[in-house]
Amino acid sequence: MRKVWMLVAAVAWTGMLIGHAQAADGGAMYKKCMGCHKSTGLGTPGVFPPLAGHAAKLVSTDRAYPIQAVLFGLKGKILVEGKTYTGTMPAYIDRFNDDEIAAVLNYILSGWGNDKMLPKGYREISAAEVHALRGKHLTREQVYEARQKLKLP
Repeated sequence: MRKVWMLVAAVAWTGMLIGHAQAADGGAMYKKCMGCHKSTGLGTPGVFPPLAGHAAKLVSTDRAYPIQAVLFGLKGKILVEGKTYTGTMPAYIDRFNDDEIAAVLNYILSGWGNDKMLPKGYREISAAEVHALRGKHLTREQVYEARQKLKLP
């Protein structure tokens, strides 16, 4: 009987290790974002907005919006902290899976001091949340309209 329990434990432990090894690495995924948003998260002046000090405000205002921006992209002039940005964000719906999008967003939301700005009781974005929004099939312009409705300062 002891051998059976040891086998069950070994199989369970192996499954956990394999699942953990396959988990998306948000830092590795963010490398695809650095060309525009930079390794510092400070963005490209006038073109791509900063994520540092700003991403937490987005998710605090509307948790779905950052997911939609990564999934479907964004097109339109935006204002962040009094500065205008005119770049177009590409859609990653066909480039990243749900786990990868959740991982990169959680990487962004935990970096550059954003984690200190999140609301009390904040929970990480899950792959299930990404999956639920993936089916909306929004355009970049619709994501822009959603951002405008946030009425960010």
